[in-house]
Formats: sequence, C-alpha cells, structure tokens
Amino acid sequence: MSEIQPCSLARVAREAGVAKSTASLALRGERRVAPETVARVKAAAERLGYRPDSRVGSLMVRIRMSRDHQNRERLAFVWVGATRADRRRDRFSLMTFAGAKRRAEEQGCALEEFFPDDEGMTAARLEKILVARGITGVIFSAPHHLMQVNVDWNWSHFASVRIGGSDFYPALHRVESHHYHNMWMAMNRLRVEGCRRPVAVLFERLHQRLHGAHRAAFVANHPSPRQSLGMTRFGLPDSRDKTAAWLERTKADGIVFVMNPSDETLRWLQTLPQLKRLVTLDVPKPGVPCLHTSGKLVGAKAVDVVVAELHRNERGVPEHPTALLLEGTWQELDAVPATASPTD
Repeated sequence: MSEIQPCSLARVAREAGVAKSTASLALRGERRVAPETVARVKAAAERLGYRPDSRVGSLMVRIRMSRDHQNRERLAFVWVGATRADRRRDRFSLMTFAGAKRRAEEQGCALEEFFPDDEGMTAARLEKILVARGITGVIFSAPHHLMQVNVDWNWSHFASVRIGGSDFYPALHRVESHHYHNMWMAMNRLRVEGCRRPVAVLFERLHQRLHGAHRAAFVANHPSPRQSLGMTRFGLPDSRDKTAAWLERTKADGIVFVMNPSDETLRWLQTLPQLKRLVTLDVPKPGVPCLHTSGKLVGAKAVDVVVAELHRNERGVPEHPTALLLEGTWQELDAVPATASPTD
C-alpha cells in the first residue's frame, strides 16, 4: 500500500492563487500580508489538510534569531501595574528580569522593558509601539498587590505569556512558582525534623492573589489537620509579647513564613527554646532555610514559553492556556552569632 503524500506548501499556494513565499507568510500571521489574503490561504490550507512541519518552522525561527543584533527577534518585558521605581525596589522583580534577559540572549533575542503606567502611556499606545518595532513576543509581569490585569489589544500580533498569579484577562499561558508544592514540601521537611505543631505566617495580599494556595497546602499536610486552620495568621502580631502569647496559645514548635519578617525578629524567634525550626518560602536568611523558587528561573522559563510559541508560529489568545509551575529548591545558610550582622 502506498503512503498518502502530505499536502505541500506549494500546493496550498497554487490553490490560493499566491506565491509560495506569500503563503508561508500568511500562515505565520505576518502583518505585511493583506487580511483577505491570509484568510484565503488559511482556507485553502484547511481544505487541503495542510499541516506545517514544526521542525522546519523551528529551524526558520532560529535562523531569523541568529542574524545580526539589529535584525534579531525582539521581545518585550511589560511591567503591568509597576513603575520603574517599584521594579528597582523589589528583589524578586530584579531577579526575574535578569533571568529573562539572559535567557533571551541565549536564544538569540533582544529583550526590551516597557512600563504601561508611565505618564502618557496607554495600553493602546503600547500596542502600537510594539507593532511598529516589530516585537512579536511579550512577557507580562505584575506585582504581588495587583489582583487583576486587563489588557485590551489586538492579540493576533503577539505570542504572549504572563508571570505570576494575578487574574489576567484575556487568559494567557503563565509561568510562576509552584506555591502549593513549596508549602507542602516545607511542611514535610518540618515533620521529618520533628515538628508536630508548626504554625504559618501568611502574606494576605499574596494569599488572595493565589486563592489560598499556601493555606490549603499547610492544612493538607499538617500533623493535626483539624487544628491547623487556627494555626495560620496574616503577619506576626505587632509586639513580641503578643507574638509570644500566640506561640504559647498554639503550642507552636515551628514556623513557616511566606514572607520574611525583619532580621531582628528572626534572631529573637531563634532564641525561643520551644521553636525547633523556622522556614521561609522567600529567600534564605542565616539560620532560617527556605524552599524558594529562583526569580531568575521564572524569568528564563517565561522567555522559553514565548520563544516556543514563536517557533510554532502561534499568535493570539490561546484556546487552552497552560501553566508552568516551578518547584522551589531547599536553600540553607549557616547561622551567625548574635553579635554579628547577618547578610541578606
């Protein structure tokens, strides 16, 4: 039995009455091809059952990306709801962009930052700027306090991904820390080290943004699940006496912090004999380990997602948005003497 021959791009071009190069550009969604021509070519491809070779598409994108710096693929990193000063102050944001920039360079791309909240900037104006600069891949990042993001664009121009757990409209592919898993693994580590009554200090804005993921994992993996819900709170009490009273009332023997308290508070907590272990899901501090997802890794993986979309010639809002959840790694720094100044 002879094999069925796949439909070729040349046949699609003949069927649509255009050149082969035009057919290729139309199927990639290139803006320089007239919309009616794009529609005619796509209709012809559908009738003939044409399916592009993903390996060839990936190769062509890599060829375009490997050209000289001026002509290489350009990506946008868009800071939604954050100013330039906000970005400079936030360590995780700095690390995220650093990771994205490095991975973009490794992929042969240029990465540019944009701030929609700058004076005089609007979403519509930013869209026009990106299109004019030939930018086809966009990474969105929003700060912890931003619960919802709405971007009204012609999405057919871009391959896009978002970083973080804010509700984003329209729904895009996303990359973020696996917050549920990280809390689960921190609780497991505490259990192995003998903690039977750990408590959790949560960050309220992040809790709301993540729809309670940290608390859910804390309760699900707690040695005393029936009592565990009452062993969580948002932030520490506003004095040492009140904190000590809360720890006494809950009979706590360990603490998981979603966000780090001050170094001074941590040093004081480390002197309390009933606490066997302190753990954070933020960055490690001397004597306080963490289960942490690197911001650099989050940024790098966001670039990978966008570049993969470009390889597949995928633009627009995805029909089935996917989430890439990155698990944290255990990090631990040696404790420092009480007279020394701990490093961050």
